[in-house]
Amino acid sequence: MDEFPIVPPIIVKDTPRPRHLRTLAEARGYVDEAMRLGRPAPWREVWHRLKTAAAEDEAIEAIGDLRELLAEEDLLLPDK
Repeated sequence: MDEFPIVPPIIVKDTPRPRHLRTLAEARGYVDEAMRLGRPAPWREVWHRLKTAAAEDEAIEAIGDLRELLAEEDLLLPDK
């Protein structure tokens, strides 16, 4: 499932430039990095869902949860 595509890609506010998450593995890596910075419980929940996604429907739901979390945290940029 690592190469499961995110369509459209998630564009995250990041420095020095926006970060594009195009696969489940990239999304998992981004959340893993954020967790090291000490994010609250909702981040741990999304990370767990991304890590345990074993089927297409689980991956789609986990990616949707990540989009919602990023929007709530004002970290999501609109796709072009």
